[in-house]
Order: sequence, then structure tokens, then C-alpha cells
Amino acid sequence: MTRDRRLRSILEDLAQVIEDRLGRHPTSYFVRHRRPSLDLRLVVPLARAAVDESQVETLEQQLEEEIASHLAHNAILKPGHVYCLRCTSTDCEHALSTDERQVFAGYGPSGMPRFLDFAQWLLERQNPALDNLYQKPPKLVTDIATGDELHAQLLPAFRDLKTHFRMHGQVTAGWYRLPRADRRLGSIALTFQILSSVKGAGRHQGRRRLGLNLLLKGFDGESIETLYDRLDELPWAAAVQWSQEALESIERSQGKKNATPQNMERRIQGVLQGIARRLQHNRRSREKRTQHAEQRHQEGDRPTRLAHRDLAAARDDRILFDNRTKALVVLGPRGRAHVWSPKGKLVTSLRASPDAVQRKKKLKIWRPAAADEIVALRKVSGVGALSE
Repeated sequence: MTRDRRLRSILEDLAQVIEDRLGRHPTSYFVRHRRPSLDLRLVVPLARAAVDESQVETLEQQLEEEIASHLAHNAILKPGHVYCLRCTSTDCEHALSTDERQVFAGYGPSGMPRFLDFAQWLLERQNPALDNLYQKPPKLVTDIATGDELHAQLLPAFRDLKTHFRMHGQVTAGWYRLPRADRRLGSIALTFQILSSVKGAGRHQGRRRLGLNLLLKGFDGESIETLYDRLDELPWAAAVQWSQEALESIERSQGKKNATPQNMERRIQGVLQGIARRLQHNRRSREKRTQHAEQRHQEGDRPTRLAHRDLAAARDDRILFDNRTKALVVLGPRGRAHVWSPKGKLVTSLRASPDAVQRKKKLKIWRPAAADEIVALRKVSGVGALSE
């Protein structure tokens, strides 16, 4: 059966109407990086003349309610910010932690978010793995808290606010040892929260939208966006991607047989446990790779042949200077990047997408290397250009 192109055209026109309305909405900045899909119930008369104003008004109302519901859900998902029940906002002064080592510690009686140093949070929860934080180097510790535990101190009046918003639970993790802007290592803790809100319109009215929110404070007051742009690799990226896919599956299952609220909650708690497992697994894998790289370094197996080859083939405009470390970054094919010290030693190899490269240039973290810097790198590394 061939598809009617007119139907595609109608859907495209309707999508454009929704996009225009989202763009005019005062809180549309919440979804500027997301591609929403809205649930609408269409009643289409078989005769064009039968279309009346009441049907148009019904569709208009559905659109407004769905857009408002979608924006309300995304308003509670703001990376780095927790949803404050007292102010019903993620933009108030209570929504942010004050230190990179703090995690979310539940709501106070009036719905105000509490933050604690991660070690203090583990002590309060009598987590037996607390001592691992003080090993050298510290081991990664994770802790899972349920939504009931995080809401335990709420007064009854503020518990009623959870009808629309719900925090199903969270995973806290630390310490991650990450570089500051001056390249010194610092300790940082993260909070991964699973949140939901109730859909308010359309054929799926009353179902819950699920989402993952990440609470993270950058070093010395820097924003989470700046921290992300500085890091060449996010140790928790795989766990985040897996959990988001799992939550999308749970959300789609609503309305199906056996998809009771109890089963849904059990699956969500399983996602929290899966996040913790993956964070631990990724940490162990990373430590093994680090140990292996150090062994290869001691055996004289670095720089690698691939890094040598990319440096030899690189045009001058593919060699950048890192203003923080004074290192030189050689961009290779397929997103490869190699960081070379001023003394010609290969520091590391990593993946750098074109967007990541452009962000670092915009933030003036990287700049084009000068001709004399490129000549010096090739000299001290012993890797000349292929044209030489």
C-alpha cells in the first residue's frame, strides 16, 4: 500500500504549528535542545463542510494543554539543579548546591532541598563503604536512596505537591577525580535522579513522563556546561545513556497489560540499581585501562604508531594549542585527537567530535597552534610532516 503524501504534508504542517507555539512560549528554553512528541486525539469529519469551529477549538485546547504539560515536565529536568518543592522551581536559590563535593540529601519539612558533603551523606545513611573514600587513591562509592527516603521529612501539606511531580529515587556517586581548570585534580560527587510528572492532556492523559536529571557542581563555581566542555571524557556517560533508554522503554509501556504502577515502580528501582552497577563497572574498567597504559608507558610502547601517523599526516590547521596545559592537540581522522606535551611526549589519545572542538575553541581552551609551535613539536617528537 502506497503512503498518501498528503498525510505526510498534513503532519509536517501540524508539527510546524506546534514548533511555532513552543517557540513563542515564555518557558520554551527548557526544551530548546530536545525534540518533543505530543499526544493528540483527532476527530476528523468525513465531509469538509462538517468541520466547525468547536472542533478547531478542541484541537487548540489539546495543543495548549500538551505543550504546557511537556514544558512543565522539562522544567523539572534542569542539569545541575534540583526541583525545589517550596518554590516549585529549578531556578530558585535553593535549587543549587554550593560545593562540588555535595549531593542531594532529601527535602526539608517545607520542601526546601538539602545538600550534604558526600562523605557526610554516607555517614548519615550508615553506608559501610564510607571508608573507601579515604583510600589512596579513593575507590568509587555509590549509594541508592528511594523517593520515600528523600521525602521522609516533608510536612503533609508539601507531600500533596507530589501529585504532579515525583522523585522516584537517586544514585549518588563519588569521588570522581577530575581536572580543575588549572589541571590540578579535585574530588567531585554526582547525584543521578529519576523524576516524573503527570501528562495533562491527549489520549495518554494521566500517564507519567519519566526523566533522568544529573546534579553536578563544577569546580570553583564554574557551570556544568563549562565543566563538560573542559572534560575530554565523561566517566558516567555510558550509564546515563543506558538509563535514559531504559526509562523511555518504561514510559512507553504504560497502558499495556501488567503495566501496573507497582510494576512500573519496580522497574524504575531496577534502573537505579543498574546505574550504580554501571558506574562501578565503568570505574573498574577505567582503572584497568589506566594501569595498562602506565605499563605500556614504562615499557616504552608510547607514543603509539597511530598517534605518530596522525601527527605526520596532520595539516597545520589540524594542530591546536591548549591554553591551559601548553600542550599541543593533533586532530586525526574519525574524531581521533592526540595530546602532545611541549617536550614531544604523547600524553593521551581521545575522541573529539567536531562540535566538541568548536566549543573548546569558542571557550578559548584551544586555539590554532602557531607556526613556531608546530615546528618545535615536530622537532622534539621526531615526527616530521609527510611532505618533508
